[in-house]
Amino acid sequence: MLPEKYFYLTIDVASFAFPFLFSFHPRIKFYKKWKFYLPSMLLTALFFIIWDEWFTRMNVWSFNPKYLLGIYVGHLPLEEILFFVFIPYCLSFMFHCLPLGTKINEQNSWLKFLNWAIAIFIFIIGISSIHQWYTGFTFIATGLFLAIILLLDKQNLFPWKQFWFTYLLSLIPFFIVNGLLTSIPIVTYNNAENLSIRITTIPVEDSVYNLLLFLCNIAGMIFFLKI
Repeated sequence: MLPEKYFYLTIDVASFAFPFLFSFHPRIKFYKKWKFYLPSMLLTALFFIIWDEWFTRMNVWSFNPKYLLGIYVGHLPLEEILFFVFIPYCLSFMFHCLPLGTKINEQNSWLKFLNWAIAIFIFIIGISSIHQWYTGFTFIATGLFLAIILLLDKQNLFPWKQFWFTYLLSLIPFFIVNGLLTSIPIVTYNNAENLSIRITTIPVEDSVYNLLLFLCNIAGMIFFLKI
């Protein structure tokens, strides 16, 4: 029986193991993208760790010490910091793998319209929920970042179809991982700071938080590929 203090670490490592091992597959070769991916991952992780520390201090969410090793950086357990390394790697690995067997990179005019509609919709929800820290900050930041990419991508080079298809596929492991974190529970949310809308035990804000995490990593990786 696995000791309870290893639960969060086990979820992190189990999520990361398969994508990491298959990064060296002769057909996938994701390791060749590491020099572009790692700077993006590190910058994104720094932003999210600072955000996470801030919200933990404000009691927007908290961590159950029963399921942690007990190693902390500031107010964050080591496992939470590893989350921002391992989970984005899994998402970026999925993004890298999709074009190998699919043709989803063509751009359509309706897709740009849809992206703007999503960005505006998310932003409006954030503004209307500004009094709730998790909802307001997450939705506003995601809506703004989507809009910034759309404004900067004047030549339509960002692979939106590949991005959204990967994001939708990622919801399967997302519900597994976040379901474990919130049902055990390893992470507990202060309902005063969110909409109190749950998908099983997962706050609806987590899906937007995951979207922003994924978008930052992919946008960064594409940026470092182009420079």
